Amino acid sequence: MDDAALDALLADVAGTTAAPGDDLMARIMADAETAMVRPAPVATAGEAARDAGLFAGLWAALGGWAGTSGLAAAAVAGVWLGFAPPESLSGVSEFIWGQSESVSLFASEDVLGLEG
Repeated sequence: MDDAALDALLADVAGTTAAPGDDLMARIMADAETAMVRPAPVATAGEAARDAGLFAGLWAALGGWAGTSGLAAAAVAGVWLGFAPPESLSGVSEFIWGQSESVSLFASEDVLGLEG
């Protein structure tokens, strides 16, 4: 085939577009359906709490790890300040609650209970 015949053939084909057949499109769509990732159905917050139980619902209401860790830190700080208040708070607690009494659980010389 010489260049003139090739040019004539390409000129004839240049204005036409080839559409894929129905069989080809059906096979492409079938392959696409099998390759698609289908997301799992997502339960609403009420369904998830109801299915998971009481503690999971409470855990979700408190905010998960972030909320519960903050709540635990506040509880520990409250217990710490309750048992060993700083000197600057002693006047405030006496003003609010009146005269306070302190109880010593260990003798000051024998903190670990090693003597006698």
